[in-house]
Amino acid sequence: MPFTCSILARQVCAVALAVLAGAALAAEGDDLDAAGAVPKPVDVGWEGAIGLLVAHRPAFSGSDGAVTKLTPGFFLRRGRLSITNASGFVTRRADDVARGVGIDLLQSTRIKASAGLRWDNGRRESSSEELRGLGDIRPTARLRFSLAAAVGGPFRLGLGVSSDLFGRGGGYIADVSLGWSRPWSPTTVLSASVGLSFAGDRYLQTWYGITPEQSSRSGRPAYKPHSSWRDAAASVGFRTQLSHDWLLIGGVGASRLLGEAAASPLTSSRFGWGINGGLARRF
Repeated sequence: MPFTCSILARQVCAVALAVLAGAALAAEGDDLDAAGAVPKPVDVGWEGAIGLLVAHRPAFSGSDGAVTKLTPGFFLRRGRLSITNASGFVTRRADDVARGVGIDLLQSTRIKASAGLRWDNGRRESSSEELRGLGDIRPTARLRFSLAAAVGGPFRLGLGVSSDLFGRGGGYIADVSLGWSRPWSPTTVLSASVGLSFAGDRYLQTWYGITPEQSSRSGRPAYKPHSSWRDAAASVGFRTQLSHDWLLIGGVGASRLLGEAAASPLTSSRFGWGINGGLARRF
């Protein structure tokens, strides 16, 4: 099974790269100037932000318990490169930045393609009584490729795929989303999105499955899920400039587990919701 899943994860990433390459060729044709040259991206130099984030969300996916966490947030970008643990801490540009270390592979007026690397903290058995006897899920790094395309007005279609880089049971996840954003005032931008995610056997086994050994320790029935849709999600949020140096962000979201994840004995609540906010100083 690990070998098969590893091959599948590589195939998914290969398909993602092919899609990104095709998008790059199409976008180059769209963005040619009068002289037939591709415009160079504008380098705004270094930019960044530091602040605090607060979030209230389920203790883990499928839990009926909740946790509230306060964490420091940071954002740093130079040209195509960025690093952040808070995707809302965008400063001078109106685009989205994914959590982790990222690079813009392509950015045109209609299409953006990017690659990113983020740390997945896994899951600790001690974090919830509901996880007793299941053991820890080891932390790992996830490699993600994403593509976003304008599909009319303020709407944008997004596609993404990520894979466990260290082969620690994370498998692969693919997602599709439709996003919307529009200025509410000269200092405030509103946004909303809906999306679906699909996960492979290995990911679902790690996060929602129960092996015979885990079953004997936890008292829960053994469960071996297969590839299926993981969840559907929706969110709304805002980003507002309090002043030249200060930024306020906030949002609320809800999700519904689907398929094999929803049927897992670990799932005590198929519906989950969360609320988050943050205050940052830009530089």
